[in-house]
Amino acid sequence: MSLETVISISILGILSYFIWRLNNTRSTPKSRGGAAKKNSNRKRSLISEQDNQDHITEAINSDIAARCEFELPGDFLEFTLLLSDNLDAKQQKTVQSITESFRKPHPLLLPLIQGGFEPNELFDLIKTDAEMTVKILNAVNSPLFSLRQPITNIHHAIIFLGITQVKNIATQLAVQKDLHLTDKAQNAAYKKLWTASYLASAFGLILAKEMNEENSAELSTHCLLSYLGDLAILSYRPSIADVYLEGYGLFERTKAFQNIIGVNSAVLGKRLAQQWKLPQSIEKGIEHSLLPLTDITGDTAITSEELRQVFVCYIACRLADVVAFDGLRNMSESKELSFEAMGKVEFYYTQDIIKSAGLDKINTLITDINFRKKINKVIEQTYRL
Repeated sequence: MSLETVISISILGILSYFIWRLNNTRSTPKSRGGAAKKNSNRKRSLISEQDNQDHITEAINSDIAARCEFELPGDFLEFTLLLSDNLDAKQQKTVQSITESFRKPHPLLLPLIQGGFEPNELFDLIKTDAEMTVKILNAVNSPLFSLRQPITNIHHAIIFLGITQVKNIATQLAVQKDLHLTDKAQNAAYKKLWTASYLASAFGLILAKEMNEENSAELSTHCLLSYLGDLAILSYRPSIADVYLEGYGLFERTKAFQNIIGVNSAVLGKRLAQQWKLPQSIEKGIEHSLLPLTDITGDTAITSEELRQVFVCYIACRLADVVAFDGLRNMSESKELSFEAMGKVEFYYTQDIIKSAGLDKINTLITDINFRKKINKVIEQTYRL
């Protein structure tokens, strides 16, 4: 039998079957009872469908509740961040009093921040001050860097640790020149701030390089100096130390500063940057350092590029906070940067900002094994102190 014949027989068979079904359907009368039964079945089907929908809704709500186990502070969404341009006379006087009482930085601070150094240039700058040289060598030989062999000179430190890391250590020491803390709690809080600012600069450098930012060294310094206002507050009001020692988050600290002192760390940091004549990019970075804490970014005169840099630094500082203040020991404990995952309101707007600033790569990095290894290595070194 040919293929054409088989196909023809198959087609005729299919047509015969459909003709039979059509005639059989037409010959079946539709009684009222049959219609009622059909409607009853449809009603039961709708009820069942509604039950399923209720179960789905309940499951979704249960899942949301599980993910949002951390309660959002009632005043967070209504919180108003104080900006430098909106200070009244009393607040301006407070800023002046705090910043003028804060000790002037080391003379090397400005050239350290302004310069883009070759290794020999940084070496020549640092070696001009014997005291600074000793402090840097003490820092790099501390348990923080877990060196197998001690580093005995600045040139060796630059080669081993890199220009940016040595420069940031020197910058940190220059900012904190002659900062005498006699109160025990104040000194403990200062050590936490020192750790946070160091971690922020290290994390900022890693983030900036992974994000292919052109100015990774400057961003790292920006992260370091984001804690400048905190140092000024701690120096001015020793009793505020508990805010750092009791695990207060950025939102709680900022709210406390605005309520107790009348200003926040970003306002003070910007004023100090002005007084010390730091580069304008650093000054603006410090000024905007708290913006991602709120949804004010859309209403502020900040360019998309500035927002990008501010946000990268903000993330570096918040990761530094959870290590220095909350005791986080491993980044693998965090799956994403959000309020639900981190349990910190400081991350409430992060995903919105990531989308608006085109920084989706941050979400990829947080789950990247190699990135986490780099971050965890820095954390591990810190806990050896």
